[in-house]
Amino acid sequence: MDKKNIKRSELHIHLDGSIEPLRLIEMAKTHNIILPCYEEKCISNYLNFDDKNGGLLQYLKKFHYPIKILQYKDTLKKSMYYLLEKLHRENYIYAEIRFAPHLHTENGLSLEEIVDAVICGGKLAREKYGIDFGIILCIMRNNSVKMGYEIVELAKQYKNRDVVGIDLAGDEKNYPVNLFKDVFSIAKKEDINITIHAGEASGYESVKDAIYLGAKRIGHGIRAFEDKKLLELIVEQEIVLEICPISNYQTKVLKNIKDYPIREFLDRGIKISLNTDNLTVSNTNLDKEIEFLNKNFSIKEKEIIEMLRNNIICSFVDYEKKEELLNKFNNK
Repeated sequence: MDKKNIKRSELHIHLDGSIEPLRLIEMAKTHNIILPCYEEKCISNYLNFDDKNGGLLQYLKKFHYPIKILQYKDTLKKSMYYLLEKLHRENYIYAEIRFAPHLHTENGLSLEEIVDAVICGGKLAREKYGIDFGIILCIMRNNSVKMGYEIVELAKQYKNRDVVGIDLAGDEKNYPVNLFKDVFSIAKKEDINITIHAGEASGYESVKDAIYLGAKRIGHGIRAFEDKKLLELIVEQEIVLEICPISNYQTKVLKNIKDYPIREFLDRGIKISLNTDNLTVSNTNLDKEIEFLNKNFSIKEKEIIEMLRNNIICSFVDYEKKEELLNKFNNK
């Protein structure tokens, strides 16, 4: 596969987990934020996850310093711009970037100011580089249901202004999706696109519950393989699994990576979207994800290309935008 020339896109990438170390240092200095060190190699130890005995909760601790930095309009704007700039260099034509607005209110920013800042950074990158983007607003599982309603209202407010959907993220094991069933019921009525993290730290039931609450895409969804009827439902309803192989390996979704069910998913005709999750926390990129799949599962070139095509087909943009992106993808 000529990876250099293939047009890329992605549906599952977190803004706060993808700030490059040097950019984080730069923004910290601007606001006099104290970091444990100010050299790239050193700060990377605090940002990259390499705990061989860790799991999802340990993984989430790596977001401490990025969240600390992203409490200002300018850092929110810059982080979005820098991320899209980096993706443009890697031949991306589209990316859906997700973040949780409530995590950025510590210094008094309103939810609208936060979203406006991220959109502004995205528009600057779009104008300069031609890369397109959509924003997914995350509800954090450990937050109140009231905050969930606020995210739905925010997504409704920005629906035609680059916000393309909502997500539920965070501690899946201790905060099941059904806590937010009324929130997602309203989102469905408002015709807001829904993706939900599930089947990562909890079993197949979390995936099933997410689908019943309206998710058309599942963040990770790996443990859906535990129930064959659920796999049939996923195929029948054309649910998309946003897999992030290296992140899944790091968070110990399965005890043995050889049990990773991608082969079964592909053979069953499940739609797979290939993603990085967090560029910095997982110390990854799309090339590394492809190499990981090739090394461990002998995934065919045509299957990789189909996953990347799914990143456009299964995006939350409208039909016309999908056609435009597909034309760019096909004209490699």
